Amino acid sequence: MKMKTKLSFGLILGGLLLASCGVVPVSTSSSSSASPSSSSSQSTTSASTTSSSKTTSSATSSSTASTSSSSSSSTGSSTSTSTSSDVPADGVFNFYAINDFHGSILENSSGTYYEGGLAKVGGKLKEFKAADPDHTFIISSGDMWQGSMESNLNEGALITEAMNNIGFDSMTLGNHEFDYGQASIFANQAKANFPFLAGNIRTWENGQVTATSWGKTNASTTILRGGVKVGIVGMIGQGQTTSITSKNVQDVSFIDPLGPAEKEATKLRNEGCTIVILSIHDDVSTPEGWEYSGLKSYFDGAFCAHSHRQEVDNQNGVPFLQGACNGEGISHFTLSVASGVVTCTNYEFIAASASWSEDSELLAIENKYIGTTAFKEKANASCGTLSGSLTYSTVANAGCKAIYENYKTQYPNLACAMENKQRASVPNGSVTYSTLYKATPFTNNIVIVKVLGEDIANEAKYNKTYTGDTATYGTLDSSTYYTIAIIDYLVYHQSINKSYDYFPSFSTTNILGEYKTYPVDLTFNYFSSLSGTILATSFSDNATGFNLYA
Repeated sequence: MKMKTKLSFGLILGGLLLASCGVVPVSTSSSSSASPSSSSSQSTTSASTTSSSKTTSSATSSSTASTSSSSSSSTGSSTSTSTSSDVPADGVFNFYAINDFHGSILENSSGTYYEGGLAKVGGKLKEFKAADPDHTFIISSGDMWQGSMESNLNEGALITEAMNNIGFDSMTLGNHEFDYGQASIFANQAKANFPFLAGNIRTWENGQVTATSWGKTNASTTILRGGVKVGIVGMIGQGQTTSITSKNVQDVSFIDPLGPAEKEATKLRNEGCTIVILSIHDDVSTPEGWEYSGLKSYFDGAFCAHSHRQEVDNQNGVPFLQGACNGEGISHFTLSVASGVVTCTNYEFIAASASWSEDSELLAIENKYIGTTAFKEKANASCGTLSGSLTYSTVANAGCKAIYENYKTQYPNLACAMENKQRASVPNGSVTYSTLYKATPFTNNIVIVKVLGEDIANEAKYNKTYTGDTATYGTLDSSTYYTIAIIDYLVYHQSINKSYDYFPSFSTTNILGEYKTYPVDLTFNYFSSLSGTILATSFSDNATGFNLYA
């Protein structure tokens, strides 16, 4: 039987205030609340792969069934030894996953839309694991940190510490883990009690991708729990370097995950894993598209991410789940092991609920980072009262005007400002720094650069622009170079082959200046200069000066 539910929350970077996703159960599952506890399990991580061979996910496979000892490395392969029966124990195993959390630490609701926040969603995960620690796994499929003031200002450290407390078993890197730069990935990796996975990252050298692994993350991790050896394979979506500011990924490439994933799954099967799970930072359609090669021979279930959709599907006994975004809920499936045969008995999306209890330990972690007087004063500072509301699109219009107004005096020949659409809406009422930050969270530098009018017009079809001098710059000549103020992600954007594709006329010799003044700060300061009321209509798409070049 095939059952599929897809409620799209947009392929844009997400977080729009849309209708809440409900629970999508396929069969009845049970959960219970209990105080947090730790489980006894052994884990090992691996970055190596072997040649492909097939074993069916329902077939009996060898696995350790009692104690094991292991050594692991965050950059290389590891080995484990065991002394036990070759027959895995029977049991029912529950797998829970979060994807695209995007720093949504605070509970948030608007109408029927609801984000549970870290203390409630994380607390519920702790309850699930505490109810049956020897048969429960918690996985992240990436994009955990970037997306709010509460997370960005500590570059993910708060969430990583909370994930340790919750008891995550692994985290697959997403594209937004690279937003702060690779050094922040490594800093969080050093803090984490769980492995970072991404087995299809290769080095980029001399203008081409190499066969050499990046070596900073693992391809998989294995865990002996409940008498069964479980493998988790982690992959990032092919070509997602194009969704990252290019300067942060100049030395890496994300190759097609199909080959590396199936090779790693084969390796894990050969090492005695009865259950193998895929955690991939990509849409459900990606691994479902691998079925021609017999996906169920490799994986017993897949957790997906990136497109911010709620997806609940089962193909030939393999559950595929993506749990929307921003802490809207939790993906869950149940696998039963009987005489080495693995069967999916339940798969669902569990919508976050305001009735869930906040976990006191997680609240204490939050308070350490965001409970200071200085942080609260900054977060609660108001730049004015918004009359009307701004969508993720019109808040970008406001950002463009803020950028333009900030640099027009210093650069008298400034033709326009450009930035991309943003993450969320801004509701009517007082606009605090924290609220604005959630709507426009991207930590982009502003670049003043000369580029061709043709390139500006091409990118204006997909992004937002503003000019305060419509008489001079109301129309642009395609063969003329103009000075613009633009976020670094757009002007430095590169294809998977590392060529400048959004602005082919870009050259480093045409850079007039680059400023680490994030759009959120420029927008906040601009709104503050309006002295009270911020009229949403002033930033509509048809207001003077906006979006003239598309």
